[in-house]
Amino acid sequence: MHLKELDANLVVVLDALLIDASVTKAAERLGRSPSAVSHALSNLREVFGDELFVRAGQRLVATAKAQRLAPVIHVIVAGMESLLRPSAPFDPATQMRSFALACRETFELTLLQDLRARLKKAAPGIAMEWRPLQSERSHEDLRQGKVHFLVCSDKDEQAADFCWQKLSADRFVTLAGPGHKFLGARPDLAAFAGAGHIRICPEGGSGDPVETLLGENGLARNIAAETSSLFAGIFLALETGALITLPEIVARTIMRQTKLRPIEIPFEAPELPVYLAWHRSHDRDEAHEWVRQQIGEAATAG
Repeated sequence: MHLKELDANLVVVLDALLIDASVTKAAERLGRSPSAVSHALSNLREVFGDELFVRAGQRLVATAKAQRLAPVIHVIVAGMESLLRPSAPFDPATQMRSFALACRETFELTLLQDLRARLKKAAPGIAMEWRPLQSERSHEDLRQGKVHFLVCSDKDEQAADFCWQKLSADRFVTLAGPGHKFLGARPDLAAFAGAGHIRICPEGGSGDPVETLLGENGLARNIAAETSSLFAGIFLALETGALITLPEIVARTIMRQTKLRPIEIPFEAPELPVYLAWHRSHDRDEAHEWVRQQIGEAATAG
């Protein structure tokens, strides 16, 4: 293949197809007809000597070759967009943009509130909406532009079209209500496991590192109640006297508002990495880049 065989329009179409996995949606994104996008896909297949996409129901699934091309194609399109970007200096105070961030309740309570305060002060025209983190659905929303940022604890190494930044590393803290027997004495591992615990299982959440650690020692945590909500878990801990284990950044906020207090746990507290993810197609967007910086600073301040 020679470079002259691949014009810029085909590269843009390929980028849209990689993001939307649909001829119809790619056409809507580009402001073209589905037939024009289908024709461009036929030319792309001929140029690359590969199917690039195969149909699976209503979606297109990228072939192995298309997946390998994806990171390079996204960077090329972002570079072309930067060439056409107005040369006026970026000023966050004049921006009128809306972004969406997907994260769990824990980060909505802490990181997102600090971020919104920063935006209100420096860029009042930039709005940040919250979306619940929903595993694979949030990944697809990021690819389709429905969500602009993910804040999560699991870095997906297979998502080659995502950019990742480690924001921070938190520790888990176990809290107990007034009068709990563990507040005055450090329990051993078996006693800790046997006490009543509140288990929080948010949608899109990964495995519980405390349960993993106990399992490695042949122990199982005694679950007094289970919930998908952080706030329901806090109320259950207060009402039942069961223990609740939370990221330290959240635990500090909870302790200011309730009578829950930390106990001395019988093992080294597991680390909770916090990552920021965004799609490569937004990597060179100045407003997006500036908001990423604000997210990083909010995470550090928290």
